[in-house]
Parts: sequence; C-alpha cells; structure tokens
Amino acid sequence: MTRTWLIVAAIFLLAISAAAQDPTPAPADATPPEPVVVKVLATPIELISPIDKGPVSGWRIDAFTTAGVDTDFCYLGASKSYYEKLIATDPRTGYTGYPGDFYPNLEKPLAPEVVKNIGKILPKEYNLGKLEPWDRYEILAKIYTWRGMPDKDIANAYLRATYTMRGLSLGENERKRVQKMRKLAIRHFKIAMDKADFKLSESPQLKYLIGDLYRRNGQFRKALRYYNDAAKMRNRPEWLEEMIIRQSARAHAYDDR
Repeated sequence: MTRTWLIVAAIFLLAISAAAQDPTPAPADATPPEPVVVKVLATPIELISPIDKGPVSGWRIDAFTTAGVDTDFCYLGASKSYYEKLIATDPRTGYTGYPGDFYPNLEKPLAPEVVKNIGKILPKEYNLGKLEPWDRYEILAKIYTWRGMPDKDIANAYLRATYTMRGLSLGENERKRVQKMRKLAIRHFKIAMDKADFKLSESPQLKYLIGDLYRRNGQFRKALRYYNDAAKMRNRPEWLEEMIIRQSARAHAYDDR
C-alpha cells in the first residue's frame, strides 16, 4: 500500500461528499502521516431542527488523523468517531443531517411533504430513542431522497452507513442489511454517474468503487466488469491501477473481505 494512493483515495472520498459539507483533513499536497490511532478533534455546536425548531446537538470537526483508507475509501479506524460525528440527529423526530441541513445553516424550509414523511414513516421504521450510527445514515439517505437531493449524496449516505458497521460481529439480519445498503449505494452511484453528477476525472475511481461494493456483496462477475472498465479508462490515476490489480485478484478468488 503506497503513500501516494492513500492520500489520493482520501481526496476522492472528500470529492464525492463535498455537497455533504465534509471537512478537508489535509492539503492535497501534504505528505500522509505514518499510521496512527485515529483521533478526532471536534467542537460541540448547537443546531436548530427544521421540524419543530427545537435544539439539536452536533459537532464541528476541526481535524482528524487516520491510518489510511480501506478499499472502498473508508478511513481506517474512523467509523466509530469521524463518521458518527459528521451528522446530527434530532432525538424528538429522527430528523438527521449534516450541519448544513439544520438551522441556522439550512437555506430554505423543508417541503411539507418531506415533513409529513418524517413524522409518519420514521417512527414506524425506527426506535428513535435508540438509533445506531447506521440507522442515522440510512435515515439521512431516506430524507435526502424525499428532499430530492443529488443521487451522489444519497449514495454516499448509504455507503457511510456500511462504514459504521465495519468491524462489528454481525448476525444474519445485520449482514443482509449491510448488503442491502451496498446495493442502494451502487444504485444511486450509477444514477449519479448517468446524470454526470461527478467530474469526468472521477469516473475511474467511481467505476472502481462500484466494483468494490459488488465484490463485498459477493457479486464477483459484476465486480470484475467494473474493475475492468476502470482499468480501461485513459484518465485513471496511477495509484488506482495498483488497487484494481489487487482487488481483481480478490474477486477472481471469490474473496468478499
């Protein structure tokens, strides 16, 4: 694993989530640090729910360190700290979002139909008094869908839901759930790609990412198809070639880890 692709892969993750107000961890030309224990420096902030105008506690991430990135661009070791702090949840209604999705940052009120869906659907589908991090990201994806937000942001919410489940001892129901969320991430990434929501320069990384999500779901032929597509693109970055070769070998070996 070279230092070059670690930092570039991290930059790509930030690119696909720019609309979600992800803080930049380091300048693009910075030298990646040696592997260290993940540490997040965050400042508590007070937000206002657009549903009932009540207070919501959130975080502003000031800085963090990471030991690199996983093959699907998840920051290694960050799922229990960085990703959980990125979003805030209104404990009264379940409304979830990034700081920009709350007042005083939210530019315009939510549409009445969105508010109706939040009040009608979320209490039926979730225990709002005990939400897991992946619940919150799944709720975020649903709210973004109701709000008509870009598919790349919906896909990224589902992808991050899978990040927060990483490293856990999952039962059969949880494994099925994480597979479902990968499928939804793939679906919305494909739609976003068809809509040209991503820059052309990001196409190889996106093709690779879709392939890796397929591989993790045990769909190895589809994974290889997308790895091969990424490998054929002339604008693929050098660091990506190493990942494509390694992950293609895993797919050929029916390895979904």
